[in-house]
Amino acid sequence: MLTGIHHVGIIVEDLEKSLDFYTNTLGAKLLYKAGAEDPKDVENEVNVPDAITKLAVIKMGPHTLELVEYVQPKIRPDVRSAAAIGTLHLAFEVDDVYSEVARLERQGVKFNAPPKVIEEGENKGWIWTYFNDPDGSQLELVENRNLKVPL
Repeated sequence: MLTGIHHVGIIVEDLEKSLDFYTNTLGAKLLYKAGAEDPKDVENEVNVPDAITKLAVIKMGPHTLELVEYVQPKIRPDVRSAAAIGTLHLAFEVDDVYSEVARLERQGVKFNAPPKVIEEGENKGWIWTYFNDPDGSQLELVENRNLKVPL
């Protein structure tokens, strides 16, 4: 039986650059890093021929993220769009979207648009905004203000 989500893995181009962003900019805590493993072990685990990976596991509040760099093979996506099939976005819950946006903007983060507020209906009080990590993965800040249906 599935009991919950254990962690989310994000494939990154440059582990150190992404680790700097997620820890120093977003405030995650580094739990550990692992170096490149034997290609045959990784190939069997992830079904990518000759794969060599290195990774960092970080903690954001009670949640765990795994940043994975494929040392080999290096494959760039054909299309980098939030609408591409298989693309995910990751939402971070915050106490105050506006103060978090201001803090991140001071660190150079560019947001797609100002925070949006739902003013009526079931999701009244939901506030969110999107931005991207160094590799273009879409991230979201979410503030829940007294939602009728909390997530």
